[in-house]
Amino acid sequence: MKRVIPLLIIQFFVLSIHAQSIHTISGKVLCEGRGLENVVVTDGETCVITDNEGVYSIPFTNSEAQFVYISTPAGYLANESQGIPIFYEKIDRDVVKSYDFHISKNTKDDNKHLLLVHSDPQFFKMENFDMYSSVIDDCIETIGNYCDNDIVGIDAGDLVGDKPELYKTYIDYLSKTNVPFYRVPGNHDMNYGGRTHESSKQRYSDIFGPTRYSFNRGSVHYIMLDNSFYFGRDYFYMGYLDESTFKWLEQDLSYVPEGSTVFITMHIPARLTDTPAQFDYNSHSIGVQTVNVSSLFDMLKQYNVHIITGHMHYNRNIIHSSSIYEHNTAAVCGSWWQGDYCLDGTPIGYGVYEIDGNNVSWYFKSSGYPSTYQFRGYPVGANSDYPNDITVNVWNWDKDWKVEWFEDDSYMGVMEQ
Repeated sequence: MKRVIPLLIIQFFVLSIHAQSIHTISGKVLCEGRGLENVVVTDGETCVITDNEGVYSIPFTNSEAQFVYISTPAGYLANESQGIPIFYEKIDRDVVKSYDFHISKNTKDDNKHLLLVHSDPQFFKMENFDMYSSVIDDCIETIGNYCDNDIVGIDAGDLVGDKPELYKTYIDYLSKTNVPFYRVPGNHDMNYGGRTHESSKQRYSDIFGPTRYSFNRGSVHYIMLDNSFYFGRDYFYMGYLDESTFKWLEQDLSYVPEGSTVFITMHIPARLTDTPAQFDYNSHSIGVQTVNVSSLFDMLKQYNVHIITGHMHYNRNIIHSSSIYEHNTAAVCGSWWQGDYCLDGTPIGYGVYEIDGNNVSWYFKSSGYPSTYQFRGYPVGANSDYPNDITVNVWNWDKDWKVEWFEDDSYMGVMEQ
């Protein structure tokens, strides 16, 4: 008995430690071996911050959680793999371990940074990459014009056209920019045939990690959300933010001071009009807007917000309020790689955002053209809908713009939309 009792006590003690440990995820956030405090860490449900030694601990109650990850703080950079930021680690439910994150100081002042926005590359065959290579070359040229700036990229979804086997080639091409690109999944990044929305992004997550997360660059807080909600039938989806996303977002925003500049990226538009449109329960209506976006707008009232979306294959800027501006960005693939233009005549290209503190300016960069190429004019008789008028396609217009025209250097007035 004297030998058995200590053995039983030790065995019970070991099992108790193991039982406690698997209900907690913990680790450190480090830079050059030193712990960083006040870094937000999450499992996609609960957000916590590191202490003054860089230590964090998350009560692990989320049975659906796949990753533990950080909101990379301003002034620092996550590790990368071929331009994919590695700010996350997959949770191993069978092993008790410390999930440590090693980040590095940004050698450039990220308070002044450049944001490149791609949307809908949507590759469905290898031949598409022949045209994409020209877009990448154009990006590299643009990047060269901002060589002193910190630069980050965003891809707003539909990375492939239901062809996950093309993810690797997409990564290979985009990595030539030497810019870290953060991204969200689109409806064509779903693995159809799954039984629920929750399982519909597994192939995407296996390569790119979490589908909702945030990071910081200078004074800007970036939030990436998955609003492509899968119905459980192939090619059926709607724009929708689920409750788990809202709960996580509430916590994430609790660490962001009121009045901050916040960029939110989703694939499907928040809304395509500056006032609520009539809602019809059909695939077209629910598939081109986020049907419960009013709740998101309520959460964002205290911030200066830019919403980046794609999905529509055209440019449209929507001013939802004095503090919420949506940039629906034209597709990199144009009309599905069938020509040089998107559905509204916008050339294939990408968005460029020049950010200095909280000041944000932007333009659409047409691939193969100078940055000043912002409209295309048509003479009298060229437009069959308005045969007696000069018409102009201004592809990055918004309702606060005033478009004036001149003839032989003489001012002719304001053009009518």
